[in-house]
Amino acid sequence: MQKLFLWACLAILVMGAGDVVRASENRFWLANQSDFGAKRGFWLDFENSSAGDAPCTLRTLKLILGVADGTNWHFFASVPAWRYDHDYRVRAVFGTGRAQLWLDGQKITDEPSGWKPDTGALTAGQIPNWAHGAADYWIVPASVRLTPGQGRPLAFSFPALSAPLMLFEPQAPRRVEGWHLKAGTALTVEATFRLSRPPADPHSLTPLVDRYGQFRDGDWPGKTHADADLRRDRAEEDRRLQAWSGARAAYDRFGGWRKAGWHDNATGVFQTVRHNGVWWLLSPEGNPCFYTSVCTAPLADGDRTPVTGREYLFAGLPPRDGPYAAAWGSDPFAWSPNVQAVSFPTANLIRKYGGDWRNVFHTRTVQRLKAWGFSGFGKWCDIEADLPSLPVLNRGGVPTLAGHPDPFDPATAAKLHDVLAPQITPHRDDPTVVAWSLGNEHDEIITAGEIRDILGRGGDVPAKRALVDEALAARYGGDVGRLAAAWGVTATDRAGLYAAAPKPPDADVEALRQFYADHYYALIEQTVKSLDPKHLYAGFWIVPGWWENEQDWDLIARHCDVIGYDNYAFTFADDRLTRLMRRTDKPTFCGEFSFPPQYAGQRGFRVYDATWSTEDADAGRLYARYVADAARNPYCVGLAWFEYRDEPLTGRGGGHGPDLVYGEDYAFGTVDVADHPKWDLIAAMRRANLAAPGLRLRSK
Repeated sequence: MQKLFLWACLAILVMGAGDVVRASENRFWLANQSDFGAKRGFWLDFENSSAGDAPCTLRTLKLILGVADGTNWHFFASVPAWRYDHDYRVRAVFGTGRAQLWLDGQKITDEPSGWKPDTGALTAGQIPNWAHGAADYWIVPASVRLTPGQGRPLAFSFPALSAPLMLFEPQAPRRVEGWHLKAGTALTVEATFRLSRPPADPHSLTPLVDRYGQFRDGDWPGKTHADADLRRDRAEEDRRLQAWSGARAAYDRFGGWRKAGWHDNATGVFQTVRHNGVWWLLSPEGNPCFYTSVCTAPLADGDRTPVTGREYLFAGLPPRDGPYAAAWGSDPFAWSPNVQAVSFPTANLIRKYGGDWRNVFHTRTVQRLKAWGFSGFGKWCDIEADLPSLPVLNRGGVPTLAGHPDPFDPATAAKLHDVLAPQITPHRDDPTVVAWSLGNEHDEIITAGEIRDILGRGGDVPAKRALVDEALAARYGGDVGRLAAAWGVTATDRAGLYAAAPKPPDADVEALRQFYADHYYALIEQTVKSLDPKHLYAGFWIVPGWWENEQDWDLIARHCDVIGYDNYAFTFADDRLTRLMRRTDKPTFCGEFSFPPQYAGQRGFRVYDATWSTEDADAGRLYARYVADAARNPYCVGLAWFEYRDEPLTGRGGGHGPDLVYGEDYAFGTVDVADHPKWDLIAAMRRANLAAPGLRLRSK
């Protein structure tokens, strides 16, 4: 997802069928504690939309109070004659049998309404990612106060954000967990805010990024101001690493725990075993392992951000030749081949570690992960001799049909084998490979749209013939006439069905989707296992909820040794994920999770809607809770933090144009762009990592 440059005043464009442009949505939650589907909770927010590519305008900005009573939602809206640079006061009262809303002391709503409180997290001052459309105003909250009946108020104040910071991210939200009210409690929500006008000429605010890739005008502990800071960081880290050097003394070189009190056969590769009802990874030496890891490490010359056409954003770019040439490259996603991109992290590593920077940095990364208590590398890392990793295979070069290879085509199966062989064969006996996986997240989900596409193809397509054969046998008892009638085609035999362009009912499409997915996942598993029968296979990192339906979990579970999944959530396993794990009763591995800090908006990073934290210490607290819950879970055998380093402030994506940010720009990292470790986060990670095996051993 990418955020558009505010001074371009462009709306977010969402392209649908036929390239239809939908409206741009812009929302700002002053306070929100709700479950829309369950019809619980409330929100007090601003809502706006615009057609086409126009920005949302102040004159159409709506102030809305939404209150749910467990059966229905009730919405109360007002569109005042808003003014820029006026200090507004809003007050909402509900839970009294009525919903009342005031603006600057004037009552604008007083209507009957019930209220059923929600038990989820309460957020204040937040813009949801899905409604981050451009607008000709900024909403600048000063305070929010929630008073339940006669209870203790919950109050927030919001930091001031400069205009340059607002260009990056015009919010600094707050979040509170565990704030629950009883049914029948009246609630008063009060907020103060101002509506500001974005700068007429934002170019006057540039440059926005300093020579180290940081937000130029801000300051914070650990910010790099000069090359000497890089060298001081290195010396300080040396002292910390020395103090932590004994972290893995109780572990074998693969992260297996020698103090578990039990041991299994050493097979030379990672395996899984159930011990006392709990799934464990076994290290190649036979020691039980709860695998903790970090994705994208060491990433010596990655994280490039596009530069061409927007050089004015940067206060200083590294030289394009000589020692710093490694920091430069083309568009990392190859969308714009003539666009040059720079890696500020690489330039900083060259400044910090000198001529042999690549080797020194690699050695230091391995040293760090060991000292920080991690078992090894996670996803998106090279296979290394020093630490285990979770390599992700790719199927580039294998022909696709309607989004995925045709599992019923022998030529496609042969090509898949040929593409995977050079990736797998050199590592058939490599003990550092924890598990193979292929593809990632929704990319490997078979959709209903694909099935309809395939069924509309010619009769010579192996997948279409297989789908027709399956429907005829499994859905229509071999009766061509019944199938033809149900699918709206004229056919008297199987050949006629192959040649037709049907419109099958949704139930048939879903059944065929599962049939296709089952064969596709089976083909991948069989191909990987034929090349390497020893190592584990972890599927494609399915994301709970980002699928067609829950059957997708069951489908991949049939065709892997360990169910690899990604889960960006504050809770390690909600009711749905717990139910799915119990149903499939197999070991699982969480391949990505994270809690990127938003630093009160002071460093320019975007707020990661799914699981943002406030500061490094808060991210560490959330990490420790997540890892402890994972360690106690009888199915989870490991997990991987996303990711090693913060993303570029101006985005790590491809593209070219007026945007300030291309692609992601979140503070996911354990280290910042200048290779400065986030010590408050890391200290919490280290404690959690070292405690995890013991927690698992004691779990039932």
